Amino acid sequence: MIEIVKNIKQGSPEWFDLRVGSVGASSLSKIITSTGKRSSQRKAYLYTLAGEILTGKKTESYSNQYMQDGIDREPQTRMEFQLETFKEVEEVALIFPDGRPGFHCSPDGLIVGEKAGLELKSVIPATQVKYLDKGVLPTEYKLQVQMSLFVTGFESWWFCSFCSGLPIFVLEVKRDEELISKIEEELCLFVAELNKLVSKLKETE
Repeated sequence: MIEIVKNIKQGSPEWFDLRVGSVGASSLSKIITSTGKRSSQRKAYLYTLAGEILTGKKTESYSNQYMQDGIDREPQTRMEFQLETFKEVEEVALIFPDGRPGFHCSPDGLIVGEKAGLELKSVIPATQVKYLDKGVLPTEYKLQVQMSLFVTGFESWWFCSFCSGLPIFVLEVKRDEELISKIEEELCLFVAELNKLVSKLKETE
């Protein structure tokens, strides 16, 4: 079972509050790499989430104008995806596994009538040309997509990138059970370590 949060908007204060101390799919690369090895950022990320739990406040993430532009163009990219695929997309805020075990995903949409999610990217021309040329899921989003499939239990996840003036790139990604098994293992270990650290620090208060 999964819990789908629909009544708030991504980026709102309520959205940030629900993500406090929880591993998001877009942050999985801070725990493991796309090859399944431990990430060099793991310890720093552990301390970050422990700090969030102990203070009750979400750590501000880095953002630049390029990243903000991508967020601002997301509605257009979502519309272009729907026009290209004839699929209806429902916007949701967050998805937690049953019981909220310490991790979540925050998809750019769910495909109505299907057990499938959506990851959207609004990119610059050079990036779109690269994606179109390679024709595969970009490595930098491999973990995010497979963790989203793990969290939801869905069978597929759509990846779509768009840049005005260039062809749209749309790809359906299936479950990689071997990688998902590794993701589950590392997530459980990380969350257990996080809970242990938080408990230790609470005892010293």
